[in-house]
Amino acid sequence: MTEHQYEVWTLDTSIDKSTLERLGDARQAADRLDTGVGCLVVGDEDCDSDSLFRHGADLVIQAKVKDAGGLTRVAAAERILKPRNPRLVLASGDCAGREWAARLAVRLGWKLVSPALMARVGPAGDLEVTGLDPTGRLSRKVNSRMGETVVVTFRAGVAEADEADPNRKGRLETVEVESLEEPVQLEESIPADPETVDIRYANRLVSGGRGLGGKEGFDELRAFAQKIGAGVAASRMAVDLGWIEYERQVGQTGKTVKPDLYIACGISGASHHLAGISGVEHVVAINTDPEAPIFSLAHLGLVADLYEVLEQAGRAVEDRELGGE
Repeated sequence: MTEHQYEVWTLDTSIDKSTLERLGDARQAADRLDTGVGCLVVGDEDCDSDSLFRHGADLVIQAKVKDAGGLTRVAAAERILKPRNPRLVLASGDCAGREWAARLAVRLGWKLVSPALMARVGPAGDLEVTGLDPTGRLSRKVNSRMGETVVVTFRAGVAEADEADPNRKGRLETVEVESLEEPVQLEESIPADPETVDIRYANRLVSGGRGLGGKEGFDELRAFAQKIGAGVAASRMAVDLGWIEYERQVGQTGKTVKPDLYIACGISGASHHLAGISGVEHVVAINTDPEAPIFSLAHLGLVADLYEVLEQAGRAVEDRELGGE
């Protein structure tokens, strides 16, 4: 075959199961187009070219480069694929593959369908690609005429690998490409504000029930929660009484929570509430009723006035922060 007879390509940095899956669809499209399949592998690892040949590749180009970042990968693909004017380019559907595909399509003015479900060749040699919207629930048809190039990404498991043919052979080429200076990416983890974070994602929660005695009781809970870096939650009864908003409700009719620490204040512990905290790492229950069901789940139970306990605990926290005893 001449260089321009490889019109269907796959893009990868290493060879894995998803590579062979895309290669199966590439082989089917190439057979309908009466052309060959090329595989471009950009990276410093030696690829298993024999496996690629057995699964349908005709040409494997190993672009040798160390620490290939996004700019290096797209520059290598542009240099190697642009003069070959491919009809179809199949990339991985993971984050790196989708970035690679998008950059390449923009650089060369090619169509992009990402992610996609399938790519089929029509009777007249036109390509029909079924694409997905970001939710994965809706699909669309994208047509590519003769002379157009479309870049497609497939998520793992979407395409299907052909059965390996041990007698298939192909051609391996190794080329050197230049490693480009990549932009520096800085990442920072910013902890969520305990006062505003969704209670499902809070590491600590102070939760109140009917035992608070009134809406003003949650002011006390918020003050204590702020001292220990916790969010505020509530039982269904407290929400039904209008003492706190529904989004703070824990239980089967509210939210299931799994913080490291859950302090239940004045909550008797109805079954639907206990179901909502069954996955909590440490449950501390404060209630004046020694028979309260909440104690059956608590790791530490205090039969006491909750306001006295919160006052003493809050003072202990303040003393520790000030270096006191």
